[in-house]
Amino acid sequence: MILYTSKFLKVNYLELQYLMHFYWTDFASHMDEDGIYHEFLNFLSRRIYKRANQIYIDWRKVEHLISQETIDWFLQYILPKIASHKAYRMAFLIKQSDLISLQNTIKVNNCKIEARIFTDAEQLMQWLMEGAERKQPGTDDHDHDHNHSCHT
Repeated sequence: MILYTSKFLKVNYLELQYLMHFYWTDFASHMDEDGIYHEFLNFLSRRIYKRANQIYIDWRKVEHLISQETIDWFLQYILPKIASHKAYRMAFLIKQSDLISLQNTIKVNNCKIEARIFTDAEQLMQWLMEGAERKQPGTDDHDHDHNHSCHT
């Protein structure tokens, strides 16, 4: 299900895996760094009721605009708003693995979230799906129980 779409950013929600997938369009390669901020904030201005236990962000189309400052801003201001209180995994897809540094564990909303950077989409999805919670068809997002606990 598409949660958000613009000329530059699309956010897809894979309901059965509680996975929120952000990916930049071809047009995004023509915007500046402020465009990244603008698009994420535009997305957040909508009321999103879906839980994101796993977050997948494909930075490849805007990689030339990504800096450590952009990643830090995302982790501080955006991630807490899109991750449910039980989020446990986040993956970034980029072309060059040395582009950014990232801790393997990020604390958000009193939860420890595993975080990794990948250069291969197939490996990224394999990692996200390892032990991923699956939604039972016919249940509401807020009806499910998580196997992953938060650590304070």
